[in-house]
Amino acid sequence: MDERVDLVVLGATGFTGRYVVKNLASINKETDYSDLTWGIAGRSKEKLNYLLVELVDKGVNIKNIPVIECDIKNEAMVYEVCRRAKVVVNSTGPYTTLSEVVIKTCIQTKTHYVDISAELHQMLSIFKRYNKAAEEANVLIIGACGYGSIPAVMGFVHLQNHFKGTLQTVECYTEIEMPKRVYSLGNILCGGDNCLVHFGTWDSLVHELGNFPEYFRMKQEIFPDAIYGPEPEDIKKSFFHRKSAKIWFPYPGPDSNIVDMTQRYLYEKEGKQPVHFKMYTTMPLLIHLILIIPIFYCYYWLSYFKCFRTLLRRYPRFFTAGFMSHEGPSEENMHDTKYNFVLSGNGRVNNKNKRTHLKVFGTHPYEATAIAFMFSAITILKDYSYMPKGGVLTTGAAYYKTKLIDRLNNHGINFEFLSDDGEEITENKRMKSKIESMT
Repeated sequence: MDERVDLVVLGATGFTGRYVVKNLASINKETDYSDLTWGIAGRSKEKLNYLLVELVDKGVNIKNIPVIECDIKNEAMVYEVCRRAKVVVNSTGPYTTLSEVVIKTCIQTKTHYVDISAELHQMLSIFKRYNKAAEEANVLIIGACGYGSIPAVMGFVHLQNHFKGTLQTVECYTEIEMPKRVYSLGNILCGGDNCLVHFGTWDSLVHELGNFPEYFRMKQEIFPDAIYGPEPEDIKKSFFHRKSAKIWFPYPGPDSNIVDMTQRYLYEKEGKQPVHFKMYTTMPLLIHLILIIPIFYCYYWLSYFKCFRTLLRRYPRFFTAGFMSHEGPSEENMHDTKYNFVLSGNGRVNNKNKRTHLKVFGTHPYEATAIAFMFSAITILKDYSYMPKGGVLTTGAAYYKTKLIDRLNNHGINFEFLSDDGEEITENKRMKSKIESMT
């Protein structure tokens, strides 16, 4: 029992952790992953035992699954988790307050670490404090291994690796396709089931809002040098712009910043020339743009006050019109929600303009998070010889030479190149149709 297992899921009984465990149990039945060993860890022994009962009900042999009780505020318990794993899969958030002790202990025990933090301030803070120690210990510390990074960042890396010529710009358009019942006014006013986001995600966002000023200061301190050339005219757009009969605006998520950190790493370590990257999103109805964007700008400024951040955490359903809650989205809402990212790269090939389009798509973001999270950890085990030996890294910097995308493609996160005009290639259409029929 003292031997290290391949993975230990920390926070296994939480909202995301349960999905990770479910997927681990599922892929254990596949030939390529039948020898994968893993354990579960969490604060409540009772909830861990209940999770084991669920696994038994699904036909999982739990005999060789270590179960570790761990309060993340107890360093001795955290040490026990880290020393028992080759890779710690940390799904306990918010990471701003809960990740540092785990990361520090992973470096001490020479255990690799992945999480799904897309909290930019936390990512830079960990990089500043622990990158050198992680490099010296040959330990990989990789954040943002979920929906908040993998589709956009690995999509960018994939497009860049396959572009035949000199890539100059990449524009990414992302959209969440949700069922109409979720955003109908009647459903919202009547208190219907329109939740799409779990409280853990909302809690991380609230922490991020309060830390933005410090993040911008720290970013300037850590990355003072400009590495990009003049911005080409063809990617300069107004805040709102129209494309494909929809109105788009700059995506407020962390992905663009993580792409930037990835490019800075590859420029420094590999001499890879950086390209301009822009990311946009849209909303189902014009009224959403009119209402939601001003409201969240108000939330941003009010989040400078601790008392307002406390209110946001305490009443997520009220402040988001029901889209976020402590209970999280229902299985029905998750099943009916899909996402897609379309990345368009522009560059030069043989002195001619060339555009390459890549689409990343799949079903609901939380399922995508669990799959990306799990395979980010597994890829360390499988492809470590193709990765940096250690350090605090972004997903793009860590996985750009690995087979992570192949694994994701085989498990529901689809990376498909499109024809030159941006339409889906016939084979890709057939594959997408097959996936949709299965779901």
